[in-house]
Amino acid sequence: MDSSLTLRARWAVLSKPQADSSDYRVLVCSDGPSAVAWFERVVRDTLFGTPPPWSVAGRPGETLPWISFGVCGAGATAGRGRWVTVSVTDWNSLAEATWDSSGRRSATTRCFLVPYEDVARHGMGLVSLWNEVRPVPLPMDAKQDTAPVLLAARNDHVERTAQVVEDLGFHWVAATAAAALEAPLALAAPGDRFALSRISTIDAVASLLPFGYRAALTASTWAPDATAATPWICYTRASSPRRLPVEEGVPPEPASDPARAHLARLRLMRDELGTAGLLRALAERTAPASFPGDGTRRGTRPSADAYLED
Repeated sequence: MDSSLTLRARWAVLSKPQADSSDYRVLVCSDGPSAVAWFERVVRDTLFGTPPPWSVAGRPGETLPWISFGVCGAGATAGRGRWVTVSVTDWNSLAEATWDSSGRRSATTRCFLVPYEDVARHGMGLVSLWNEVRPVPLPMDAKQDTAPVLLAARNDHVERTAQVVEDLGFHWVAATAAAALEAPLALAAPGDRFALSRISTIDAVASLLPFGYRAALTASTWAPDATAATPWICYTRASSPRRLPVEEGVPPEPASDPARAHLARLRLMRDELGTAGLLRALAERTAPASFPGDGTRRGTRPSADAYLED
């Protein structure tokens, strides 16, 4: 694998050993035993609910797998920087399944961390990140190889993303992206949506923001215990006064001047450049930006209105 086209990903596995009576916890990570406590915080920040019992049926997208995306600082062992996280919570295969002391099947979360600078340089969206981590197996204990893994760095196919935007309806995607500049979003699909379809929808919304917002974006295909602000964009039935419900196909109405200005600019740029050209222009804006009320990430740009005028 060409090193210039790869991403070095740190990782951690959260689960339970066989016949365990304790809570879910990080069993092994790429940075060694001394980093387990730090990874424990990172992984738990990407979890927005407890997996339902394996035997309980549910709607597609609400049952496992759950896929979530987030950001974190580098931690003490990796120097300075910002990392994008991709977490996949799912059942192991029956051959590798573990059962706790109460006879309940244990879920496993594989969490990958990749440097935001590399993600931005290669123009990798959420679908691209998911496609790279999806087939990667990770060890369940420290007896196996615990080195960081290498992922292929494939940039987004702009035409594919543009087609998803058009299929969802440009005006809905654009209005939803503008609304994300005002408040966290609770997405609702008119019918069942599998996890990959949900990732594509969230990725389409993110693609109509400057790329730098991905340095602050938290998102999830299903978040039964979503809080008032995390994840910022997710499918959930959880509600709060701050979180804006958005039904697919029904464009929200941005209320603030910056959000309305962003929506108007998206429409003008699409008329001038086409949808694919608009996505390419936004993908070039990679300086980290923050969503409103996000006071935890310093050194970021606060306004898409000013951001697009650079």
